[in-house]
Amino acid sequence: MFNSTLPAGRILHISLRNARHAVRYHSTGGPGLVSAQKFCADSVRKNDYENYLCIPFYPKQVQNAQYAIRAFNVELASIRESVSNAVIGKMRTQFWKDTIDKTFAKNPPQQPIALALSDALQHASLSPMWFKRIINEREENLEDPQFMTIKDMEKYAENTASCLLYLQLESLNVRDVNADHIVSHIGKMIGITTLLRSIPFHASQKRLVLPAEITANHNIVQEDVFRQGHAEGLEDAVFDVATAAHDHLLTARSMLKSVPPAAMPVILSAVIIGTRLRFILVPSAQYLAKLEQHNFNAFEPKLQVRNWKLPLDIWSAYRNQTI
Repeated sequence: MFNSTLPAGRILHISLRNARHAVRYHSTGGPGLVSAQKFCADSVRKNDYENYLCIPFYPKQVQNAQYAIRAFNVELASIRESVSNAVIGKMRTQFWKDTIDKTFAKNPPQQPIALALSDALQHASLSPMWFKRIINEREENLEDPQFMTIKDMEKYAENTASCLLYLQLESLNVRDVNADHIVSHIGKMIGITTLLRSIPFHASQKRLVLPAEITANHNIVQEDVFRQGHAEGLEDAVFDVATAAHDHLLTARSMLKSVPPAAMPVILSAVIIGTRLRFILVPSAQYLAKLEQHNFNAFEPKLQVRNWKLPLDIWSAYRNQTI
């Protein structure tokens, strides 16, 4: 739980940081826009490398839009772990709500991601509601409410990972119900898988992301997980949640042939996409397979190792139109 006070020094730090951004990115065209786009690309490369590898498979004219969308996601996903106070977190989410409104009103603030998104709107038709859903879901989770059921986890995943994929579909001008359906399932798989992978980190912070319904079914004592990094019944609980994620992956695979080929760059997300957690991302489908290999032990260190063959896997999936 966050502290309820808001230190004056922290407010000053945020103000100074925004002022530095305003000085550096003073123009929506020319060098200012180039700097903003480089900022976004660098952010994605540093913090979301798996998706950075995926962007070259998009048409050249919308690649900068992908960097802007992904940099926005990096920024929102980082809020929970980069603030010590829920009030500060809500100030940052409110800033992004205002930023999206101003950007779509063609008056973006002098902030690099906002400027890059403003330029992206010149090349792609994006809906503000997807941005708002991501912001609202992140805000609702600032104080770590425990999921009660797997359906709650799916709602969280839909409003974060799936909404991000909807934006990327829009950037490709793909308006297709089958494409929307498949990326909804992919996003839910991604969101649930990312939460599974985050179990060791969250346990170190005295938080448990498994749904209360599942932990109760398997008689898991949370304090055992926090103290020992393990608890009786934990593997069975992880199995239940992983099964739900895998079901979404299987559904997505079954629909693949019904989706327009133009959507394939977004569908590659099933191979590699993840949500930022302390600057580490998850190759979702591969993680589920490795989790099964290790008997659903979420604390197995090998599960945290990045697959060095991932660039080849992405290229192969794109070439063969598979996930």
